Amino acid sequence: MLTTCITAMLLTQRQAHRSEPMLGINVEGIGGRGLEFIDVMRTSRAWEKPDGSGPAKMDEHGWPLEDARTVAFDMRPAMAWAPPMDDPAKFQIDVSGTYTLRFKGKATITSGEATVAPATFDEKTQTNVVSVTLPKGAGLLVLTFSHTENVHDVHLYRPHYKPPVSNFFTDAFMEAIRPFPVIRFMDWGNSNSTNPFFGDAHNTTDWADRHTQADCTYNQIGRKFGVPWEMVIAIGNFTGKDLWINIPAGASDDYVRQLATLMKSKLTRDSNLYLEYSNEVWNWGFLQATYNRMAAEAEVKAGKSDLNNDGETNWDVWRRRRHARRTMEIGRIFETAFGKGSLNTRIRPVMAWWAIAPDQYKDMLDWLQKTYGDPSKYLYAVALAPYFNIEGASKTATVDELLTTFKRSSDGSVKMRKAIIDLAHTRHLKAFCYEGGSDTGGGDSANVGNRIRAERDPRMEQIVSHDLRDNWYALGGDLFMYFTLTSAYSRYGCWGLTDDVTNLNTPKFRGALASQKR
Repeated sequence: MLTTCITAMLLTQRQAHRSEPMLGINVEGIGGRGLEFIDVMRTSRAWEKPDGSGPAKMDEHGWPLEDARTVAFDMRPAMAWAPPMDDPAKFQIDVSGTYTLRFKGKATITSGEATVAPATFDEKTQTNVVSVTLPKGAGLLVLTFSHTENVHDVHLYRPHYKPPVSNFFTDAFMEAIRPFPVIRFMDWGNSNSTNPFFGDAHNTTDWADRHTQADCTYNQIGRKFGVPWEMVIAIGNFTGKDLWINIPAGASDDYVRQLATLMKSKLTRDSNLYLEYSNEVWNWGFLQATYNRMAAEAEVKAGKSDLNNDGETNWDVWRRRRHARRTMEIGRIFETAFGKGSLNTRIRPVMAWWAIAPDQYKDMLDWLQKTYGDPSKYLYAVALAPYFNIEGASKTATVDELLTTFKRSSDGSVKMRKAIIDLAHTRHLKAFCYEGGSDTGGGDSANVGNRIRAERDPRMEQIVSHDLRDNWYALGGDLFMYFTLTSAYSRYGCWGLTDDVTNLNTPKFRGALASQKR
């Protein structure tokens, strides 16, 4: 009987850590190839002076207080504005058609790229209505508002969508995310490009700093950055998908508490929430790494910190410990909002770190164990970013050589991947990939044509599938979050499964989905 119970217990433990071929997706930063919002103005650039010489005067929500212009979107291939462009195919997503512009106040609308029809006035809504027609082949749309009086509530609806609309998101975007049960919103939160302390004494991100739905755009304006959390919630409510959210590096406890309360009150579906503290806090290329180090050092200097509770004097260790602790703290704050029993069931804190440093994962988990008890009680998973890349390929590598290098890179990372997967499972944690896929970025223009050709090559289907199926799931890896759903293809990377949200029949998209088949 005892033997039977022990066997059953071990089987249950093995099943708890058994890899499931679960594939999630990172969504691209807003205003890119994802064409996320029906209302283009939600992703337009902040208003600037008509001659582009600087920002226009704006009110608290970003509406212009003087004559101004905005870049509604720019879908041109990288370096199209300063040839030669990167993409040898010169591919540009089709954004032509007739857009419906609606706004309140008074203005004369002009555009150098589009035909602007005379405005009509909708008496019922007290709104000006203007048809803006962008021709085939155009990828840039700039709108200039002159002779303005009290311009606000500006909307620009994509072709074929007529207000009022019942959804925030385009059909193409919703169809593209449909195959993925988990959506990561790191780039929607502008996690990497926003200075969390702005060089002044106000070095936290407070709830008042967030964008709201009343703001004219969700791109950065002053201290406001990131898509309103209500839009993330809307994805969950429309689809029932699980949501992976990245908490700003400088977010105060009150910010986290308010966000948790909002999620609890507004999520109408039982979406699970994966919680990550910022993004790549290990990465010195991002300001959140500097912020986290400064915060750790200031805390230790102030005294009574547990970051050096064992006499540790190395700031690099302190910053890692602070990151691990902040992940735990965020989870506990969300548990307070969602109720007892929600932590590690519906609320899923994920401690993400640097893939090439398995020893640092161990050190952080050991310190958590010593200081706060078993990490599996308050962490759901650890996560890494196991990209495969073209490192080692020559500057003149052919497409065949680049594809061979891709596969060699994936295979060469197995030892590192397995070390972290096994570490996670021995601690009764899941092992996640927070980002992964092919990496040809970096900004170097050398051989960029062949790099892009390799990313589009039909053989990428097999390479992507092999990377996920054989070099992640077969090793015991759990959830894999591909980076990204969509993107332009350029010297800065070809991160997207597709470079056109209306085309899901690409080699990389097919390969990712094929990895899920048993």
